[in-house]
Amino acid sequence: MAKLFTDAALGEHAKGLLIQAAQTPDDFILLEAMRYNDIRHACQPIRHTETNAVSFQHLTLRFGSNSEQSVYRFNLSDEMRYALDLFGLLLAIRHIQFQQETIHASLINPLVVPLQAETLLNWEPGHTFLSALYEHHGKAMREIVPCIQLFQPDLDQPKLKQLLSWLSDVCPMFWLDIRLPTPYLPLLEVYPPMAIKIAQVNEDTTFKQGLLPVIRFLKQHEVDFVAGRIATQHDLIRFRRLGAGYYFGYISDIPTSFAAPRKLKVVK
Repeated sequence: MAKLFTDAALGEHAKGLLIQAAQTPDDFILLEAMRYNDIRHACQPIRHTETNAVSFQHLTLRFGSNSEQSVYRFNLSDEMRYALDLFGLLLAIRHIQFQQETIHASLINPLVVPLQAETLLNWEPGHTFLSALYEHHGKAMREIVPCIQLFQPDLDQPKLKQLLSWLSDVCPMFWLDIRLPTPYLPLLEVYPPMAIKIAQVNEDTTFKQGLLPVIRFLKQHEVDFVAGRIATQHDLIRFRRLGAGYYFGYISDIPTSFAAPRKLKVVK
């Protein structure tokens, strides 16, 4: 495994993982797009529900000349999805380093970077890469918040327990992104995150039944509640009454595209 001490080593390692992962036609479309720097972050402010002040920035990978498409809407192999998660982390590292070199520390908002749980549970390079970031790029990682997506209800719970234990030990802060109803609250009792993000606004019975135990958990453990995909004032008021301390969505901010300060060429 590569020694990921430097920016250059990280870039070369991420490039190699992306190339090795490519299997489907859409995988190769994204590799070609990276050649022209057409895969970049879309950045959306996360605001405090009471003050409306920007507290974090939420990052997602987008594709296209106007960054109009999510990369995850393509027919990608699992390995390419995992490698893209690491690529997103790499771009976040470079963006934070650029900010740390150019603006006052008080003006930097932590970057929230989504990561599929499967990238760290099912794919050895994922855990190795994230471990190397904390070991060798700690200054930048203090301003990066991994947001682990617990979307699938059948994740290996013993492995997930080990992952949550490790994150609790090494991360200054980590979030979890869940879909309701979730089977993972007993594990979170032992390893609570800094925040839980919910990006569902549907009103069906299953959602409501799944939301209530999460709300109780958040209050009991003093975990922050982040509401995503807030599109209307009604949604914002509703989630604020439920205890959401932070929110983001089209109600206040359209995602803004930006490229990494230093170009990463994946394909020659």
